[in-house]
Amino acid sequence: MLIRPRRDGDIAACAELLRQVHELDSYPRYLPGDPESFLIQPDAYGCWVAELDGTLVGHASLVKRTSDPAMRIASEALGRPEDELGVIARLFVSGRARRSGAGRRLLGTATAAATARGLWPVLDVTTDAAAAIALYERTGWTRARTTTVRFRGGHSLDEHIYLGPAPQSRLGAHARFLLLSQLARGSAITVGHFPHSSVENVPLS
Repeated sequence: MLIRPRRDGDIAACAELLRQVHELDSYPRYLPGDPESFLIQPDAYGCWVAELDGTLVGHASLVKRTSDPAMRIASEALGRPEDELGVIARLFVSGRARRSGAGRRLLGTATAAATARGLWPVLDVTTDAAAAIALYERTGWTRARTTTVRFRGGHSLDEHIYLGPAPQSRLGAHARFLLLSQLARGSAITVGHFPHSSVENVPLS
């Protein structure tokens, strides 16, 4: 299993994988007609894919924002301004790669990237996503609150807002630079100060 930064050439394969996951799990609940538009976020801090035997089987992103209600809840729960939060989003794994550790390792990689930037990782998840919720709670994430997010057109989602595990210590500037460089290059990393985030010895390329 390899976790590496997403490349432009991965978009079509990720979009097809997203269609398959939507059919299997109804994620995302409202899949746009152009799945690539759901994946391409110009302001993303980073995006990663999981490869198994040369095939893309998973995806995750670290972005600046999610819905306004979710951002407010996370900000209030942590006592931090919204611009100090890093949102883990677009996390999905192929049905054939379930129980392979792909989801855990993608989550850990995005968590490490957020912490390296000095951001507190947060995420939102629909209340019926039992497998995803179990993963977050196994890896030390804490549920802050549940809210209903309403969209234009009358659609709505009931979501749990989760807060990522706090690092035991702040990374120094040099360590942060090295980690961000490794994440960008897709090098293997060893991180020892992220409790429950499962990023130790994650092969990124």
